[in-house]
Amino acid sequence: MRAQHTFSGATDSWLQRLLTWTPGQTDMIKTVALVLMVTDHTGLLLAGNNEVMRLLGRGCFPLFGLAWGMNLARHAEIRQSQLNSLWGWALVAQVSFMLIGYPWYTGNILFAFAVTGQVLRWVSQPSWYYTLPAAGLLVTWIPLSTASYGMAGVGMLTASWLLCRAQHAPERLGYGVLWALMVLLMNMNDLSESVAGLAIALLALMVCSSAGERVKRFWPRQFFVMFYAVHLAVLGIVVSMWTQVRGAGTLPVNVTKGTSSLCPLHCEVKR
Repeated sequence: MRAQHTFSGATDSWLQRLLTWTPGQTDMIKTVALVLMVTDHTGLLLAGNNEVMRLLGRGCFPLFGLAWGMNLARHAEIRQSQLNSLWGWALVAQVSFMLIGYPWYTGNILFAFAVTGQVLRWVSQPSWYYTLPAAGLLVTWIPLSTASYGMAGVGMLTASWLLCRAQHAPERLGYGVLWALMVLLMNMNDLSESVAGLAIALLALMVCSSAGERVKRFWPRQFFVMFYAVHLAVLGIVVSMWTQVRGAGTLPVNVTKGTSSLCPLHCEVKR
């Protein structure tokens, strides 16, 4: 029994260290996620869906999810103003998403953050009147989320928020396990991708949370959502030029097959 308590206590201490970031460390984590995202997208669109690049990209969404959850957890309640900004950027990014070959009815990853955040805000309200709209929004998102990790993605984002706002060891450990399970389920059709996503995310967290304590915040607010929309547009233009040069009528890879980590995030830390 004593050994059990010692193990759970040590695990909770490790988890707290893993989730304690300065603003500079937060930007470091998001930068790692950004690099993984670009690597994955480049491999998908320009390198024939390169397997190594795809595996590296599996760590992107979990990292952005935790950064997003940490940002929301800084406040007593989820602010609608934050969600409104995210909804707007999701609409902007959808144009770029279609430019790289996805149909208009397939939502980009920013919608996953917006939908999850909106549902969490509504179900957190004291009045039950918000329950029906929350359920309706979630049901509406299901058929539109095929390229954004589906309900497993919503589950991972929810677990990220719960984990980052947990105050006691038992709930922190429970939500930590839930987060890990959701990360694995996001790529449940491929064991190597599931394991890679969890392992890469944990490795990045361990490195960034133990280094750079004196690093100050170096990215401006809204940078990552802007970068997401712009980099997809740039990739779309490059792909179009590529197909014209090669005289092909299709993209280098069919992006509508499978799920890519076409994701970044509105995980800005409030100044």
